[in-house]
Amino acid sequence: MPQNPQDMPPEAQQMIGELQQQQQQLQQMEQQKAEMKAQKSQIDQAVKALKEASDDDEVFKVAGPAVIKTDKEDFLEELEEKQESIEVKIESIEKKEKDIEKEAQEKQKELRGLMSGGNSGEAG
Repeated sequence: MPQNPQDMPPEAQQMIGELQQQQQQLQQMEQQKAEMKAQKSQIDQAVKALKEASDDDEVFKVAGPAVIKTDKEDFLEELEEKQESIEVKIESIEKKEKDIEKEAQEKQKELRGLMSGGNSGEAG
């Protein structure tokens, strides 16, 4: 296997570049997913607190720089909708991650074939 990138076939160099881009995409997705999971955790805690609150308790929510009084049931519904939205986004990211990982595995297999001197015979 050639050590120097300039000694590699152009197709191999291109595949390595594509694999690096996919790795960057996966890292960005992982970061997005972690941020969304943190948001979801905060919302989960708020939902739990609202469900435990009595109907007589006053409920307030943060709206930008202000804190406003709100209806408990309306706020609970709003938070539950946010929970669902975040869950859908997390699932979407996870599906994209799997797709990219699968594509990267196929590229790695093809790259190994190129680097071993063989031709995979597959058209991209």
